[in-house]
Amino acid sequence: MISWAFFDLGGTLLDDSGLVDAITRTYVERLNARGYSVSLDEFAAVRDVMIVRQEQPLYRAAATAFTRNPAIAEEIWADVKPRILGAEVDGQRAFPEAVEVLEAASRHAGLGVIANQYRTVRDVLRRDGLASFFRVIEISEEAGVSKPDPVIFQRALREAGCKPQEAVMVGDRLDFDIEPAKALGFHTIRVKQGVFRNQSPIRTGQHADMEVASLTEVPRALDHITNRF
Repeated sequence: MISWAFFDLGGTLLDDSGLVDAITRTYVERLNARGYSVSLDEFAAVRDVMIVRQEQPLYRAAATAFTRNPAIAEEIWADVKPRILGAEVDGQRAFPEAVEVLEAASRHAGLGVIANQYRTVRDVLRRDGLASFFRVIEISEEAGVSKPDPVIFQRALREAGCKPQEAVMVGDRLDFDIEPAKALGFHTIRVKQGVFRNQSPIRTGQHADMEVASLTEVPRALDHITNRF
C-alpha cells in the first residue's frame, strides 16, 4: 500500500530557472573579476556537462574546469553565496500546474517534502499556495543534513510514521532523489524536466520505477504505482 508521496522542490514542484540563472551569472561575474575570461554560455555549457557527469558540488566543479584549482573554486563559492541572497525566494516559482498536481496526489496519499533548500523556501510555498498540502516538510538547512544523505529521508519517514515501501519519492535528480530513495526502499518517480533533465543513470540504483516528462504526468504515475502495490 502506498500511503505517502514525498516531493523534491526545485526543478520538481518549483520552477527554479531564476535561481539557476542567478547562480550561473554570479559565478561568471566572479570568475571574470578574478581574470578568467568566461562567457555565460561557456559556463552554462560546462555546468550542464557536470550535471550529466553527476559531479559535485555542481557549480564549484564547473568553476574548477576554468580555474583548474579547486581551492580557488571554493573561494569563488564563498564570494558567490552572499551575492545571491534572496534568489532562493525570488528565483523560484511554483509551476502553474503544481496546485492541481498536489490536489490529485493528496487524494491517494499524505504529502511531504524532502528538499535541499534554505528555510526561506517555506516563504515560497506559502506565497504560491503549496504549503497547506504538506504534512511533513524536511528542508536541508533545518535538518542539518542534505540529500543524498539517507538521514534526511529517514527523518521524513519517521515524521510521517510510514515504512519506505509505503512511500514514493518524486524528484528531478537521479543522484539526489532517485538513488538514495531507492536504496532505502522507496518507490520512485523521476520528473524529467529542468536543468537535470539530461541526466542518465550511471549506476543500477539510479533507474526510477517510473519516469515522466513533466509534472502534469505525476498523478497518473502515482496512480500506476498505487495500483501495482
